[in-house]
Amino acid sequence: MAVFLIAGIIMYSCEKKNDSVIDPSYDSPVITNLVRTPDTVKTNSGSPVISFYVSVQADINNGAPLSGVTCTVLDPNSASLGTYNLAYIKDTATGKKFAATITTGTVSCLLVGNYTIQVIAANEKGLNSNMIGSEFHVMNTSNHAPVLSNPSIPDSVVRPLSGSFNLTLSLTATDPDGHCDIAFVYMDAYRPSGNFIGRYAMNYDGNNVYSYTNTVTYAVPDSSYGFYKYFFTAIDRSELSSAVYKDSIKFVRPN
Repeated sequence: MAVFLIAGIIMYSCEKKNDSVIDPSYDSPVITNLVRTPDTVKTNSGSPVISFYVSVQADINNGAPLSGVTCTVLDPNSASLGTYNLAYIKDTATGKKFAATITTGTVSCLLVGNYTIQVIAANEKGLNSNMIGSEFHVMNTSNHAPVLSNPSIPDSVVRPLSGSFNLTLSLTATDPDGHCDIAFVYMDAYRPSGNFIGRYAMNYDGNNVYSYTNTVTYAVPDSSYGFYKYFFTAIDRSELSSAVYKDSIKFVRPN
């Protein structure tokens, strides 16, 4: 009996010793109460700087002290405009308040639309908090409409007797606020009878050139010959339209 008691004491002592060397765990911080103002940031393409105020409450959550709180700004295309540090302001009943007025650097081309912020805290043990996100809108206060120019459109086209060929129509679309402000360029097509064929998005080829390619085949009906009309329009990100450029192509029977 004495032998078993001694063995039990030794095993218990070993277990206590092992418990004493287990590393303590650290909890991740928690952030709440995000405030961001204003809802709409007004700027212009001449000096496109985006500025807003943001604050959060950060709680260490029984973990290690905080190492910092950061805010990442994403444009409408989800590209990062930078990550910015929020400054400690004061202790509150719900945690530590961090805040900053964030001003991005001058962007090369102003994108109008909804921007996103992502706020996160970290502690000295390298553990990250939950992330809080928010959106705000950026408006161009001096917006200009796109401009269409330099059309490359033939006056007439002879339909083939057999087979087919591709016909490409193109023009240049520019915007005083920068090319990134052009949302899309489209073409409305009409038959010689005046009947609407459809609306077609034009492809961007680079260097401000937009094009649309269609296949031309032989056709029997007289309605497939004559002047087809094409109306071109560019729309910017603020939904401002260019002046409509109108042109036509005469489709001719093969000899």
